[in-house]
Amino acid sequence: MKYHLKYSLTAIFLLICLWVQGQQVVRYDLYVKDTLVNYSGKTKPAIAVNGGIPMPTLHFTEGDTAEIHVHNQLKEGTSLHWHGIFLPNEEDGVPFLTQMPIKPKEPYVYRFPIIQNGTHWYHSHSGMQEQIGMYGAFILHKKQNDPTFRKGIDDLPSIPLVLSEWTDLDPDNVHRMLHNANDWFAIKKNATQSYAEAIKAGHFKTKLTNEWKRMLAMDVSDVYYDRFLINGSSEQQHSQFKAGDKVRLRVINAGASSYFWLTYAGGKITVVANDGNDVDL
Repeated sequence: MKYHLKYSLTAIFLLICLWVQGQQVVRYDLYVKDTLVNYSGKTKPAIAVNGGIPMPTLHFTEGDTAEIHVHNQLKEGTSLHWHGIFLPNEEDGVPFLTQMPIKPKEPYVYRFPIIQNGTHWYHSHSGMQEQIGMYGAFILHKKQNDPTFRKGIDDLPSIPLVLSEWTDLDPDNVHRMLHNANDWFAIKKNATQSYAEAIKAGHFKTKLTNEWKRMLAMDVSDVYYDRFLINGSSEQQHSQFKAGDKVRLRVINAGASSYFWLTYAGGKITVVANDGNDVDL
């Protein structure tokens, strides 16, 4: 009995060692710092991570262990939330709920196993920091021996496309204006509704009802933005590709309130995955 127990425990120990050795720890260091940007002709405060906007694209393979060291060089607390990622609750990055904010001038380590694949993103969950630069791509690759690995799709060269918007206004002021049902954004977008137009369209009663509710004419995507960005720029070029090449675009909507419509000059875009889930083709 003791003989069998001894060898059983040895076998279990060896299996644990093999499992631990098979887990690759992938480390990133993120330095969060105040900066200034000029996207529309005006210099405005923003937050850069490792010197750039958006935050660095983080790559992992399913089975890895993510180890992300955050170095908060801001004058305020911060946090990082991993959007759509399965992980222990204490690593979720929601301040005062799953963690305390990362204090200024202090480091913090997020560590969790990668148990899925697909295109995801991460962002600050503190105040309005996400809207002034704290967002980035979080790419989880399949293992080569994954039975769902699709040749001609999962092995294509890929480009993250992080779509976002920029406003020269203080995001806290944008939030306040939305609560006050301010018409400024509608005026900027030429989308105001007058009583004369409502009467002409036969919706005078609807106009009155909405005024009583303090509901603006555009209640979805109703913020005016000074610039729309692709990977932190107004445009991007990838001259390494030539006509006929296939490329996987990992499109991420990191916008605070915008919907984006994608078009392609070469015809229809083939959607191969959505929200980290493969699409049957």
